[in-house]
Amino acid sequence: MRRLLTTTALWVGMALFFCPRAAAAPSHDIIICGSGGDKTYQEKFAAWGMRLRKALVGQLGRSAEGIVLLIESADRATTPARVSDLETIRSVLKEAANKVGPEDDLFIYLVGHGSHWRNVSRFHIPGPDLTAKELARLIEPIHARRLIVINAASSSAGFINALSRPGRVICTATKSVDEKNAAEFMEYFLQGLEDGSADQNRDERICVLEACRQASALTEASYVGKGLIATEHALLDDNGDGQGTRLAGGLPSDAPSEKSTTTTVATTDLGDGALAAQCFLRDFMFSPAVPRDLVERYRSLLNRIDELKRKKSAMESGAYYTALETLLIEAARAHREIRRAGSR
Repeated sequence: MRRLLTTTALWVGMALFFCPRAAAAPSHDIIICGSGGDKTYQEKFAAWGMRLRKALVGQLGRSAEGIVLLIESADRATTPARVSDLETIRSVLKEAANKVGPEDDLFIYLVGHGSHWRNVSRFHIPGPDLTAKELARLIEPIHARRLIVINAASSSAGFINALSRPGRVICTATKSVDEKNAAEFMEYFLQGLEDGSADQNRDERICVLEACRQASALTEASYVGKGLIATEHALLDDNGDGQGTRLAGGLPSDAPSEKSTTTTVATTDLGDGALAAQCFLRDFMFSPAVPRDLVERYRSLLNRIDELKRKKSAMESGAYYTALETLLIEAARAHREIRRAGSR
C-alpha cells in the first residue's frame, strides 16, 4: 500500500510541471520601508524593499501593478515608489479598502525599526510613527479573503496583540517588545524567496508558513555562525488569539507550541500555522480554460490531504493510510481533468 501511495503522490506532484501556467487569484502587496535613522539603515531598508518587490515579481509571479512600494526617501528607489509617511500610508490603505475584494489576499510588509514606549508599539517612519493601534484601525475596513502582515522590525511582537483577528496571519521578527536591537529577519526572508529554499516541501508553492519558518531558521543560524547571542526570535499568529507561536524549531502542528504576548511566554497545545500554511506567496497556476470549480475541488483535496497528515499521530495506522490513499487518488483524477481542460 505504501508503494502505491508513494507512486500516487509522486504522480500528483510531478504532473504540476506539465500543467499550462496562468495567473492565480489576485494578491496585493504593500511594502512599507521605514526610517533608518542613519545612512547605513536608510540604504539597507530601501534596498530590502526593492529586493522584495523584485522577488515578488521575478520569483513569485506577482503583477508589478499590484505592488505598492513606500520608502523613507523615494529618491533612493530604482523602481516606482512613494514616501512612507503616515499620510501616504493612510492613503494607500484606503485605496486597498476600495480595491481588495473578498476573494483577494493582501500582504503588508513592514521593513525597518520599531519600538515600544509607554505601552505603545510603533513602526518608525518619517514624521509621526505608525502605531500598532493605528495600523489596526487602517486595515479594519479591508475585506480581503486573508490579510497577512509581516513585521520585520525590532520590538515588533506588540503588533500581534493589536492586529490579530480570525482570517489574518501576523508574523513578527521578535518574540517580545523587549527585543530592541535592529532585526535581520527581512534579509533571510528575502534569501529564502530568492534562492527558493522557502519552498521547503518542494511542491512548487511557497506558503507564508514555509517562508517565515525558513527566514526564522536562517536568522537563527546566522547568529550561531557569527558566535552571537540571538537578539530576535520570530513569532507567527494565525488563529486570532492575539498571541504568537515561536517559529524556531519548525512549528510542528502536532506538538506543544510556545506562546508569547508583549511581555510573557507560556506553553499551550493550541498552536498556530494552519492558516499560514494555506496562504501562498507563490501558488499553483492553471490555464484560464480550466473551470474554476475544478480548480477549487483540486485545491480542496490538497487541503484535506494536509489536514489528514496533521492528524496522523492520533489515527490508527491502517485507517490513516486507507484515507490517504483515497484522497491521493481523487487528487490525481482531479488533476488529470485539469490537464485535459487546459489542453483544449
